[in-house]
Amino acid sequence: MKSADIAAIILSAGLSERMGRFKPLLPLAGRCTIDRAVDLFRGAGIEEILVVAGHRADEVFRALEPFNIRPVINPDYRQGMFSSVLTGVRSLSDQCPAFFIHPVDIPLVRSRTVQRLTKAFLDHPSDVLYPTFDGRRGHPTLIRTGLIPFILQWPGDGGLKGCLQRHGTDSRELPVIDEAILLDLDTPGDYDGMLERLTSEGLPSAEECRVLMEEMQIASTPIADHCRAVAKAALALSGALIAAGVAMDMELVRSAALLHDIARDRKNHAQAGAHLLERHGFDRLAPIVGAHMDIDASVDQPVDEDQVVYLADKVMEGDRYADLDPRFRSKMGKCTTDRGAVEAIGRRWENARMIRAKVERITGRSIEDILENFHGEE
Repeated sequence: MKSADIAAIILSAGLSERMGRFKPLLPLAGRCTIDRAVDLFRGAGIEEILVVAGHRADEVFRALEPFNIRPVINPDYRQGMFSSVLTGVRSLSDQCPAFFIHPVDIPLVRSRTVQRLTKAFLDHPSDVLYPTFDGRRGHPTLIRTGLIPFILQWPGDGGLKGCLQRHGTDSRELPVIDEAILLDLDTPGDYDGMLERLTSEGLPSAEECRVLMEEMQIASTPIADHCRAVAKAALALSGALIAAGVAMDMELVRSAALLHDIARDRKNHAQAGAHLLERHGFDRLAPIVGAHMDIDASVDQPVDEDQVVYLADKVMEGDRYADLDPRFRSKMGKCTTDRGAVEAIGRRWENARMIRAKVERITGRSIEDILENFHGEE
């Protein structure tokens, strides 16, 4: 059994009454909602994808023509979502060992989440596998096809959720760092929130950063205090650079600085942190976190988010500002007999000084001036 054997059923037949606009075709950063739902599973290596349509089915399937998706029509869609679940499971191939159920109006789930669910099922098959974020179950749910007879016989009370709760055997939860498993498009306010969220797509939300810190058991430690201080300093530096005409992604800076020491208690913690973030699908952050200990900061290289996070980390001792040169002189003085350590400290010191010089030249301000109101909290 492999991931390509698992199927996905996307439920896209409803009336979208609370939204007031047809949810499958709502535009989200250049793509409509149904496109994102299909890409979610395609990106995770799922080959059999069924889209169950009902209301305005012709429009849904026209939107899906580039994907070569097999159309599945639910003529009873007005009876509610469970009728679409029944239509979908009746249409699955006989060889399918398990299937995802996913409503079209939960469009921002990351493909890495589906990959993790698939791997967890393949490693340890169970009847039902739920993703959870911060202790709450979300979508998509992964269900073993052996439950299909039970689902088909269910009278409909409580929908699929009621059916699976009633079955009650061999269900598991998989915690994921993906808040989007909980975020649905029910109202115009939800839609506005998702559009805003898409401006920082691929980056962890504040809640995801918090949960990740808790998962790594650093949320209430001096490491977390240091990370929050570095994030505040990095944002101050970025703001000064933006004011001087340099393009900076403030959300990328914030996230990378806040999580730069996420694996601080592990060997080679910068690279360990980068790998951890990649595993959770935060590929944009990983290179910055991986470079926060050692970086290439040549004079000719433009100042970027990597260098800002690096410099912010080097001018923060714990959660307080520390002048760069006295701090590194002190570090050098503590390891004079370790040639490798002295060389590493010297290299990091020189890179930090080079970045500092570039920031001060571009902004026309000293680092101390930029950070003058720093008090150690984010």
